[in-house]
Amino acid sequence: MTSITRTLSHALTGALICALLTTPVHAASMKQAKKALAANDVETALTELQPLARSGNAEANNMLGELYMDGTGVAQDTAQAKAYFEAGARTGHLASLQNLNVILDAEYRQELTTVRPAAEAGDSKAQTRLGRMYEFGYGQTANPSDAFTWYQKAAAQGDLNGAMNLARAHNFGIGTQQDLVKAEAGYLSAAQQGHVDSMFFLGTMHFAQISQAGTDADRQAYAWLRLAADNGHAAAAAMVTRLTLKLGDQVPAAEALYKEFKQTNGN
Repeated sequence: MTSITRTLSHALTGALICALLTTPVHAASMKQAKKALAANDVETALTELQPLARSGNAEANNMLGELYMDGTGVAQDTAQAKAYFEAGARTGHLASLQNLNVILDAEYRQELTTVRPAAEAGDSKAQTRLGRMYEFGYGQTANPSDAFTWYQKAAAQGDLNGAMNLARAHNFGIGTQQDLVKAEAGYLSAAQQGHVDSMFFLGTMHFAQISQAGTDADRQAYAWLRLAADNGHAAAAAMVTRLTLKLGDQVPAAEALYKEFKQTNGN
C-alpha cells in the first residue's frame, strides 16, 4: 500500500468513525432537546440545539427558528428566526422552507404598502418591482398579465430593469403572447446601454439559435456573453467556456466582435 493510499484509507476510515460516533450523539441531543421543550425547559433545549444548528442540522435550525419566531423562552426576534429558517431551507428541509415563506410573505405584504403607491404615482423602479411581485406572487396572488403591464410602464420611462423584464416577458410568454423578435429587440436595446442581465439574456437567445442572427448566432452569443461575464455574470462566464470549445477556429472572429461591442457599448 502506497503512502497516498494509506493516507486516503486513514482519512476515509476516520470520516466513517466520526460519522458513526457523531450520528448517535446528534440523535441523542435532538431527543434531549425535544424532551426539554416538552417540559418547557427552553434553556436546556437551546443548549442542545445550538451546537446542532451550527453543525448544519436542518431540524435544529428549524426548531430554533420557531422559538425565536414565537418568542418561546427567548426574546421574539423575526430576523434571527429568518436566519435559522434560511439555514434549514438551504438543505431543502420542508418545515424550514414553509416557515421561511411565512416570514417572506409578511415582508412582501409590507413592502407592497409602499411599492404599489409609488408605482401608481409613476416611479419607474417601483413599477418594475411591482411587476416582479405580480409575476412571482410576492405578497399577493401571482398575475402575469399585471406583471406585463407594469413592466411596460417602467420600460416606457426608460428603466433598464423594466425593459429587460419586458423583453423577458416577450421571450417566455409571461402575461403576453411569446414574441422572440420583440424579446431580442428589447434585450439588444438595454444591452447596448450597458445592462448586464440583458447582455446575458440576449447572449442566451443567440446561444439557443432562436435569434435573428442566423449563421452568426454563435459569434454574437460569444460577444454578448463575454461582456456579461466581464461584469461578473457567472452563468455567462460558464457559457463562454462552452462556446469557446464549440467555435474552435472561429474564436478569433468571435473575439473580434466582442472587442467591437466592448468599445461601442463603453464597457
